[in-house]
Amino acid sequence: MNDQTNSPSDATLVQIARLYYLENQSQQEIADTIGVSRSLVALYLKRARDRGIISFEIHDPQDNFEYLEGLLETRSGVPEVTIVPTANNAALTRRSVASAIARHLESSLQDGDVLGLGFGRTMQELPSLIAPRRKRNITVVPLVGESASSYSRSYSQINQVVLQISQVFDGTPHFLLAPLLVDSPELCEKLTADASIKPVVDLWSRLDQVCVGIGTVPPSENEVVYVGEENLEWYVANGAAGDVCTRYFNAHGNYMPSDLNHRTIGITFDQLRLSRYVNVQAAGIGKADAVCAFLKTGMVSRLFIDEELAKVILKKIPQG
Repeated sequence: MNDQTNSPSDATLVQIARLYYLENQSQQEIADTIGVSRSLVALYLKRARDRGIISFEIHDPQDNFEYLEGLLETRSGVPEVTIVPTANNAALTRRSVASAIARHLESSLQDGDVLGLGFGRTMQELPSLIAPRRKRNITVVPLVGESASSYSRSYSQINQVVLQISQVFDGTPHFLLAPLLVDSPELCEKLTADASIKPVVDLWSRLDQVCVGIGTVPPSENEVVYVGEENLEWYVANGAAGDVCTRYFNAHGNYMPSDLNHRTIGITFDQLRLSRYVNVQAAGIGKADAVCAFLKTGMVSRLFIDEELAKVILKKIPQG
């Protein structure tokens, strides 16, 4: 070897690094080739790392969304999971989840499909994110009546979202001009039989796709309780884990019957099960228990969540 053993040139270090890392020669084989000791080859490799000639990247498969998605599909039994990066604030994370749903709808909706929409903060982001390459002759329907909360100064806006999404696809909107919650079961029955409401209710039994969010019990920070805080107390006291379209379920995924259900104008779990595909979205680790509980219903066809939520869910779902 022409280089001085104590100060090898960069060219020598590159040569040794290539022999060791690219050609898989042992340190002893390299030593024999260039006429130095094995310990000196080890020293040269260290110097190559110190000078930046050699650098390493460690790819943890658990940091790969594809790996996480596959793992969650296997553990949960959900046929398709989509994971997005967790942003530095909740609003951006919800928007990322909504964007993933938008891409899915753009590629999967077909002419003649009936799309049902639930309400929620993520759902309100959806219309502005959809940009289909071609129009679709779809029917878009709300899955719940309208609701408002004076406490949160918010309202559900479900009919507005239905209108916007139908316009994006050049589809046909159907509006549910009825309140989410009424005073009595008798009034609820009469309203759902009304000629202006019944066509929407009938469509709930022949949905091709639905997009719904998951509410938590007790509600997470800034989460709107559309049934009203006073009506939520019974569910909290009786162990509810969350709700989908204000139909509440417990930690085992079991539907929780109550008087409120008979006064609610919205899709039922039995009708939801008839949908070909149930797309569920959730963002933030505060949703973990509610998502895990709803997964036990076996209704979820596709799950759209953020990375941090996915990791928490995986810890809560037993292996095997």
